Amino acid sequence: MNTENNIAIVCITDNGKNLAVKIQEKLKEGQIYFIRKKNNEKFQDICNICNDAYTMNNDKLELRQQNSENIIIVEQKLRDFVPTIFNKYKYIVFIMATGIVVRTIAPLIQSKFKDPAVIVTDERGTNVISLLSGHMGGANEMTLYISHFIDSNPVITTATDVNKKSSLDMIAKKLNGYIENFRDNVLKVNSMIVNNKPVGIFIDGNYDINTSGFTILKYKNMLQLNNIENNEELNNIEKIVVISDKQNLDFQSEKIIKLVPKDIVLGVGCKKNIDSQHMKESLKEFLQINNIDINSIKAIGSIEVKKDEQAIMDLANYLDVPFETFKVEEISQVDYLYSKSEWVKKNVGVYSVAEPCAHLLSRGNLIIEKQKFKGITFSAGRVNK
Repeated sequence: MNTENNIAIVCITDNGKNLAVKIQEKLKEGQIYFIRKKNNEKFQDICNICNDAYTMNNDKLELRQQNSENIIIVEQKLRDFVPTIFNKYKYIVFIMATGIVVRTIAPLIQSKFKDPAVIVTDERGTNVISLLSGHMGGANEMTLYISHFIDSNPVITTATDVNKKSSLDMIAKKLNGYIENFRDNVLKVNSMIVNNKPVGIFIDGNYDINTSGFTILKYKNMLQLNNIENNEELNNIEKIVVISDKQNLDFQSEKIIKLVPKDIVLGVGCKKNIDSQHMKESLKEFLQINNIDINSIKAIGSIEVKKDEQAIMDLANYLDVPFETFKVEEISQVDYLYSKSEWVKKNVGVYSVAEPCAHLLSRGNLIIEKQKFKGITFSAGRVNK
C-alpha cells in the first residue's frame, strides 16, 4: 500500500505515544504529534523532531527534541491544534477515545470528497476504527493495513463493506474515474447495492475491479437495452454502470451511468510556437476520430525541448493533467520501433516524438499510431489498470 508520506499520528498519553511509534515504524513513515499541556514539564525532553519537519505560525505551539524518535510535542489544546493539520494530511490516525475525536473534528468535516481519512485506535491498539472517509479517503484500506501490522481488530462500518459488496465510489477511485453527477450517482447506486436491488455493470476493456453485488452484463446484453420488453433480467435492472473510455457507446439508455477510467496518455509533437487554440481543436478532432472520451486522458508527454511550448502547456492546463517531458536519450531507446523522420531527427535529435512519448507514458502499450493535424502530431497509449 502506498501511503504517499501523508500520515499524521496524533496521541495524548504515554501509552499512546508508544503505540504511535510502533505504527510509524511499521508504516515506515508518518509524523507523530504528541499533545501535552504546557504546564506538564515531565515529557519535555523525551521526544525528537526531525529538522524542518513541521512549521506553524502559532506562538502556542512549542517543539521539543531528543535523539531517538521522530515526534513533535504540541503544547496546545487538541481542539485548537487539529484544525491546523486537518487538511494537510491524507490520513490522520488518532490514538485516543473515539468520542474525543468526534467532538474535535465535527466542526471541520465538509464532505466525503474533501475530508481526510480519519482512523481511531485506543492506546493499546485493541481496535482500529475507520471513522471518516472510509471509501474515497481510504480510511477503510488504511484501517485494515494498520490492524494487520499491530495485530488488532479492524472496525469498518460502511454498508457495502460489511455486506462484502463493492461500491461505485471504490470502483471509481481505483480507476481514477470520472462520473457525471458523481455524488448523486454514487449515493443512488450504493444504496441499491446494499438493499439488494439489481445494478448492472458492463466493463468495456480489461479492468481489474471488484464487482461483488453487481450483475455483470455482456456486450450482447447491452445491445438489447433498447428492446428489453422480453428480457426480464434487463427489465428489472434500474441502473447500469458502464466502464468505458470511449466517447460514444454502441448503445444508449437512461439506465446507464458512465464511468470513464482515466487511463489514456497522449504523446504530442508540434512545430514551434503553434497556436494554443489550434492545438485544442486538433485534440478534439483526434479524440472524435478515435472515439476517445476526453475525461479519460491521464497525462500528455513530449520531448524535453518542448517543455516550455506554450500550446502544450495550455493543453495540459485545459485537460487538468500532468505534462511530462522525456530526454533525447530516453526517446532514442524506443523511437526505432516507429516510423522515422530525418527532418525530426535533424531538428530535435530523435526520429519521432509523439509515438515514443505515448509509448513511454503507457509503458509500451501504444493503442493509436501518430496522426497529423497541420503542424501537430498526436499518438495515444493506454495505462493498464
